[in-house]
Amino acid sequence: MRIEVGREAIGFTWADGTTTRADASDLRRSCPCAACAGAPTQAFAVATIASARIVGDYAVGITFDPDGHATGIFPYDLLRTLGDAA
Repeated sequence: MRIEVGREAIGFTWADGTTTRADASDLRRSCPCAACAGAPTQAFAVATIASARIVGDYAVGITFDPDGHATGIFPYDLLRTLGDAA
Protein backbone atom coordinates (compact mmCIF):
# COMPACT_ATOMS: atom_id res chain seq x y z
CA MET A 1 0.00 0.00 0.00
CA ARG A 2 1.09 3.55 -0.71
CA ILE A 3 -0.09 6.58 1.29
CA GLU A 4 0.08 10.21 0.16
CA VAL A 5 -0.60 12.76 2.90
CA GLY A 6 -1.68 16.29 2.05
CA ARG A 7 -3.20 19.07 4.14
CA GLU A 8 -6.67 18.59 2.64
CA ALA A 9 -6.77 14.80 2.16
CA ILE A 10 -4.98 11.47 2.36
CA GLY A 11 -4.71 9.30 -0.74
CA PHE A 12 -4.23 5.54 -0.71
CA THR A 13 -3.17 3.04 -3.33
CA TRP A 14 -4.22 -0.34 -1.93
CA ALA A 15 -2.50 -3.68 -2.55
CA ASP A 16 -5.14 -4.61 -5.15
CA GLY A 17 -4.42 -1.41 -7.13
CA THR A 18 -7.55 0.44 -6.04
CA THR A 19 -6.99 4.11 -5.23
CA THR A 20 -9.08 6.10 -2.76
CA ARG A 21 -8.93 9.59 -1.27
CA ALA A 22 -10.25 10.61 2.16
CA ASP A 23 -11.00 14.29 2.81
CA ALA A 24 -9.51 15.78 6.01
CA SER A 25 -12.82 17.18 7.28
CA ASP A 26 -14.60 13.85 6.63
CA LEU A 27 -11.85 12.03 8.52
CA ARG A 28 -12.09 14.43 11.46
CA ARG A 29 -15.88 13.99 11.65
CA SER A 30 -15.39 10.19 11.55
CA CYS A 31 -12.68 9.98 14.20
CA PRO A 32 -13.11 6.63 15.98
CA CYS A 33 -11.53 7.63 19.30
CA ALA A 34 -13.43 7.51 22.60
CA ALA A 35 -13.29 11.30 23.03
CA CYS A 36 -15.07 11.88 19.71
CA ALA A 37 -17.79 9.24 20.15
CA GLY A 38 -21.06 11.11 20.34
CA ALA A 39 -19.48 14.53 19.80
CA PRO A 40 -21.44 16.87 17.54
CA THR A 41 -19.89 16.49 14.08
CA GLN A 42 -20.53 20.10 13.07
CA ALA A 43 -17.77 21.07 15.51
CA PHE A 44 -15.33 19.46 13.08
CA ALA A 45 -16.70 20.96 9.88
CA VAL A 46 -13.36 22.44 8.82
CA ALA A 47 -10.17 20.50 9.44
CA THR A 48 -6.83 19.97 7.81
CA ILE A 49 -4.18 17.33 8.35
CA ALA A 50 -1.14 18.47 10.32
CA SER A 51 0.59 15.07 10.17
CA ALA A 52 -0.01 11.35 9.81
CA ARG A 53 1.87 8.31 11.04
CA ILE A 54 1.65 4.58 10.43
CA VAL A 55 0.43 2.64 13.47
CA GLY A 56 1.66 -0.96 13.39
CA ASP A 57 0.60 -2.71 10.22
CA TYR A 58 -3.10 -1.92 10.48
CA ALA A 59 -3.81 1.80 10.83
CA VAL A 60 -2.89 5.46 10.42
CA GLY A 61 -2.79 7.97 13.27
CA ILE A 62 -3.71 11.48 12.18
CA THR A 63 -3.11 14.84 13.84
CA PHE A 64 -5.60 17.50 12.78
CA ASP A 65 -5.50 21.28 12.62
CA PRO A 66 -6.84 23.60 13.91
CA ASP A 67 -7.67 21.69 17.12
CA GLY A 68 -4.53 19.52 17.37
CA HIS A 69 -6.60 16.38 17.89
CA ALA A 70 -4.34 13.32 17.59
CA THR A 71 -5.90 10.41 19.51
CA GLY A 72 -7.80 8.84 16.64
CA ILE A 73 -6.31 5.71 15.10
CA PHE A 74 -7.90 4.97 11.73
CA PRO A 75 -7.73 1.26 10.78
CA TYR A 76 -7.09 0.61 7.10
CA ASP A 77 -10.52 -0.99 6.62
CA LEU A 78 -12.19 2.19 7.94
CA LEU A 79 -10.01 4.38 5.74
CA ARG A 80 -10.90 2.33 2.69
CA THR A 81 -14.59 2.66 3.52
CA LEU A 82 -14.37 6.43 4.10
CA GLY A 83 -12.35 7.09 0.96
CA ASP A 84 -13.88 8.07 -2.35
CA ALA A 85 -12.73 5.94 -5.26
CA ALA A 86 -10.29 8.03 -7.25
